[in-house]
Parts: sequence; C-alpha cells; structure tokens
Amino acid sequence: MTTKPPFHSDRPAEKDLLGWSNFAENLAHSLSLPEGSESIVVGIEGEWGSGKSTLIGLIKKSLLPEGNTEPKPSIWENISNGFAKLIRKSSLAKGNTDPKPSKPIIIEFNPWMVSGTEKLVEVLITQIAAGIGKDSGKKGLETAGKVLQYFALLKNLKCLKSVPESHTAVAGHIFETTGSMSEDAHKIIEKHLSKIDLNERRSNVFDGLVKLNRSLIIVIDDLDRLPPEEVRSMIQTVKAVIDFPRTLYLLAYDRSIVARALGSNNEKDGLRYLEKIVQVAYPIPPLSQQQRRKFAEEKIKHLLSELKITLRPFEEQLYESAIDQVARLSRNMRDIVRIVNRLLLILPITYEEVNVADAIVFEALSQRFPELRENICNHSKFFLGGNSLPDHLPTDRLSMEDWAMEREKEDAAKAKAQQDGNSPWSKFLLEDSEERQVADSACRFLFSSFKDAPAMDGLRIAAPSRMAYYIRCVTIDGFFGAEKAHDILSYPVKLEQTLSACNDKELPDFLNFLIIYIPSCSNLDIEGCIEKLIDKSQHVVKFDITNKISEVMWKLLQHPASTLDARNKFLLSIMEKTPIHVSGRFICAAKMYISKDNAPLEELIKKWIDRAREVIKGGLGGDQLHYVLYRIVTLQRNSYGEVHAITSKMCETDDGLDKFLSGYDDSKNDDLRKNDDLRRKLHKRFDIIKNLEHVISCIEKSSLNAKYSWLIEPLKEWKNYSNSP
Repeated sequence: MTTKPPFHSDRPAEKDLLGWSNFAENLAHSLSLPEGSESIVVGIEGEWGSGKSTLIGLIKKSLLPEGNTEPKPSIWENISNGFAKLIRKSSLAKGNTDPKPSKPIIIEFNPWMVSGTEKLVEVLITQIAAGIGKDSGKKGLETAGKVLQYFALLKNLKCLKSVPESHTAVAGHIFETTGSMSEDAHKIIEKHLSKIDLNERRSNVFDGLVKLNRSLIIVIDDLDRLPPEEVRSMIQTVKAVIDFPRTLYLLAYDRSIVARALGSNNEKDGLRYLEKIVQVAYPIPPLSQQQRRKFAEEKIKHLLSELKITLRPFEEQLYESAIDQVARLSRNMRDIVRIVNRLLLILPITYEEVNVADAIVFEALSQRFPELRENICNHSKFFLGGNSLPDHLPTDRLSMEDWAMEREKEDAAKAKAQQDGNSPWSKFLLEDSEERQVADSACRFLFSSFKDAPAMDGLRIAAPSRMAYYIRCVTIDGFFGAEKAHDILSYPVKLEQTLSACNDKELPDFLNFLIIYIPSCSNLDIEGCIEKLIDKSQHVVKFDITNKISEVMWKLLQHPASTLDARNKFLLSIMEKTPIHVSGRFICAAKMYISKDNAPLEELIKKWIDRAREVIKGGLGGDQLHYVLYRIVTLQRNSYGEVHAITSKMCETDDGLDKFLSGYDDSKNDDLRKNDDLRRKLHKRFDIIKNLEHVISCIEKSSLNAKYSWLIEPLKEWKNYSNSP
C-alpha cells in the first residue's frame, strides 16, 4: 500500500462520463452571435450537483478547442431546438449575408468568488472590459476604455440630484457599483452637465463593439450560490445596464433558487420575471441510473488503482452489483464524489478484513441514510439474522429486566415483519416509497447472505464478526486507538483529512479521542495540528463542535513539548485567526488553567474583548452574539456592567433589537407553559438584560412586535420573580 491519494474536490469533471459532449458541442456552436444580433441570455438550469458546471466546461472546451485558435464552423441549422436558426434568420433580415461568426470573445465570471453587490457588478464590468481589450488589438482597447468610461459616468450621475430621472432609471442601483470619482471630478461633471449625453456614451460603446466584428460570450456560473440580494443585482445588471449588442450571456443556476431570490421568496413571481430575462433555457435532466453508474464505476475504479487494491475472486463476483447499488444510492455526481472520499479513508483500513464490495455499498448507504447506519449498529439483530455484534454492550447499560424486555420487543418486531412479508429491517426504513426501495435494496445486498456458509469465507459484512470488525475500524468508538491517534497527531495532513471526512455527528467523538491521546503522543506536531484546527473552526457553526476544537487546541498547548514562548505565540494566533466565538471559548479555558498573574494572558484577554466589541458593532447577532456576551462576562470576572450597557443600547433600535432577541429564537417553539424546566432555562438567559421592563417596552413599541411578542410573557414572569422578596 502506497501513500493515499488526495481527497477529490467538488470541481467540475474534466472528462465527459455522461455523454454530454455532443449536446455541449452543438450548443457551443450556436452561441457565437452573428453581426447585427441583440443581446441574448441563455440559461443552463439544474439543481446543485446536477452537473451544470461540468456542462459549462464542455461548452467552453468546444468554443475554443485546445490547439485551435479559430472556433469551429457554425452548425446552427443542425440545432434541434431551433434557437440558432432563429438568430440566423434575424441577422439576415438586417442585411448580414454571411452568418459565419468571427472568433468570439469569451469572458468567464464566477460571482461566488466576490462578496457584496457593489463589488460583484464592479468586478463583472471590469472583467468584461478586460476581456474585450485583451486580444482585440487597438480597437479592443479603445472599446474597453469606452465601456469603463460609460460605467464611470453612470456611477457618478447617481450622485447628482440634477440628473434627469430617466437617466437614473436606466442605471438603477448599478451606478453605485462602478467605482468612484474625486470631489473635483463631481464639480466638473455638475458644471458641464449640459454637455454630458448618457445616450451618446452608450452609443459609443455599441459602435466600438460593432467595429470589433466579434461576438461576446459572457459565462456566469454558480449564480445560485449567491445571497438573494446579489442574485437580483446580477440579473438586473444583465437586463438593464449591459445589454450590449451581439452579446450572449450564458448563466448557470438552480431555477428554483434564483426564482425565489427574484421574487423575494415568492417563487411563482420570480419565475415569471426570470422568463422575461432568459430567452432560452436548457434544463439539465436528472442523471439516469446508467449515467450515475458510469460515473461511479470510473471514479471507484480509479481509486482502487491508486490505492493498489486488487479485487479478490470473491469480491469480483460482487463488484458489478456493488457499483449498481452505488448508482441507486447516489442522486447526482456530487454524491458519488463524496462516497469516493469516504472510501479513500475507509478502504486502506478495512481491505484485508472486509469484502471491498460490501465496504463500497455500506459507505454509500451510510452517506445517503445516516440514521439507518446508526440503526444497523445499534439494532444489529434485525440485520444480521438475529445475531448481535460481538462486543456489543447493551447489558452494560441496562438492568437484566430491562435487557430481557428489550430483547422481547425486538423478537416480536422481527416476527411481525416476517408475518407481513417484509424484511427484518423494514421498521427502520423511511416511509417514502422510493427512498424505502433504495435503502431496502442496499440492505438486501449487504445482509441477505447472513445464512450462507460463504459469508465468512467471502469476508461478507453480514457475518457478525466481520460487521463488528468493520464498525470498530470505521467508527470513532473503535477506529481510533492510541497508534492511530498518535499517527494523526504526528502528521497534520492526516488530521486535516480526518476532520474533512467526519460529519457533524462524528466530529465531537473524534475530537474527544484526540484529547485522550494527546498527552501520550511523543511525536506531536503542535503547530501543524493547531493550524489545521484553526482552519476547521472557520467552517463550523455548531457550538458543541467549536467548543471541542477549543479544548483540543488547549490540550495541545498543555503538552510537555509546548514551550512557554511557543504557547504565547499559539495563544495569539488562535485569538486572532479563529471565529470570535471559538477564540472566546479558548481564552476562557486558558483563563481557568493559567495563573491569574500571567501578564501575556491578561493582555490577550484585553485584545479579545476589544475584538468582541468591534464584532458586536459590526452587526453580530443571534446565538453567536449571546455566546460572545457571556464570554465577556466570564473574562471580566463575572461582571455584567458592560454587557448590560451593550444590550440596553441594542434594544433602542429595531435592527439592534432584532439582532439581540433573535438569540432566543431556539426557545420560541418550546411549550414554555407546560414545561417548567424549559421556562427556567430561558429565564436564566435573561441575566444579560439589566432592565427587563425597558426591553418589554421596546418590543411593544417596535415594528418587530409581532415577531417577538412571544417573549413578553416570559420576560414579565421573570421580572416579577426577580423583584419578589
């Protein structure tokens, strides 16, 4: 076994494993608009993971094939949808007798790489200008300059009240996204406003594009990953401002997500608006079973080759059926990539002891139905022919009477399933008929051989001893012994891989095991491990996980190999680079274990509190706001003075009130009247409010009254209780 290959990223596939090349090539040839054409918007529509970006990549490859600087000849007449034929007909009507397009200018833009509506449009416009000027000689550079001048003018006309309403209506809020000019420039524009003709500037851009004699193809991918307001900004820009002649916009998006964004959560209204913008839409159909199978087979075959795993005869007999199961358990290409990443971690551990075909299907099943995987582990009798897993320990936690009752229930459930003609595990399957069939088929593949003698010889997972070994190897409970934990702690790349492979349920247990084995690790890479944990903390939201990450980092700093200088260096790095709630938890842990007279720690606490104040001013809200407020109290020796001042001030505005009170949303749907414990738990969280009556008054007077009126009764109840003698 050699060094394991890296995990697969979520990038578009470069090789066409789905048979899309012909469609992509035909579509690509229709995208170079002929002379005289107006702007066109073409949409590639599909759900996340459906392969939109892969199709876009194939289209771009067909537009400018490698080694060929000229586009392929036009085949508009051969496009079955008639789109290119209509374009050709329109252009000929305007006097263009040669429908063959010149080499197009292709401009790629991924809006997900830019944050903020203003920056989005600014970067898009800059990208368009750069694309025009890059390979188009002097004419291209002149036209690019005209584009930038036009949008700079739009930007600054927005700032002048004397601009005619018709002009500002054309530009809309897009003016704000194209750069800024100096105060002197504003005065010059205002002075000579009568000489400024916005239509003339626009015409100059159009004339420059016509003289280039080249079509523009602007590719905008991942539109559906943007926040709703940024989706609207991009669509409005394409529609109202940069509808250049002979320009085609190729947009890739999830139709439903974009429609909801355009319709302010009203998908029906958004769809009507989207249909006005997009002239031609190509929905990507769901992948067929055959397409998913082909993609899965290619990926898994490549993985086995990289891992130097050769299938044994008893595995070859099952391999084709296992790939079929993976195709059924996967909904799209993204699912298959994630399954392959799971197998990258699992197969090197289990190869010698468990059938590879079973491991492939079990991991695919675990990804699609994680709750079913838990039931397989916790209720193995229903899957392994009535046999319990060796070393399964229900009796350690139950009395003999409870254990006997539990066993009686299981036997009754299995008997009833047999009477109904169902599989023993049917009670654990989802109600949805399609999902149920998919899960049942995978379980039959894995567990229907439990009665067969070859199950042990074939290392089948249906044999209780094999299943037990597999579970011990691939779950946190048994997989991470000292040797494995020390290996991960000594090589941070392995730590990074394991952190990526664990889901949110597995992460806390994995982090707990690291805490156990850190003290005994003699080859610990403290700096490398802390760097990987800092990176992971930036992508985790759940407090139980971020708390554990903080504990692991603190445990690393307590290791004997951690010098005082190194510890102070790492403390500062953690405080500055981790999210505010992560660093707050870490600083609180450090405060508990480091001497009170430690000057560097006290300085660090001051820096964290200063950072927390800035984050709160910057708009922090909800659970994270409350979490940070309590950390401030802890680090200020349980003094509530500053926190009371912060919350009181926040409640004076609707925006601040919303950010603060949203931190109680997790209790909104609790039945507080019937559950004293829940009510008391909520009451304790009111201690960061100094004047309860003031907050009640703010809610009643606020436009947010309907949203937070449910809090008024608990606040009044706690106010009366806290004021009672």
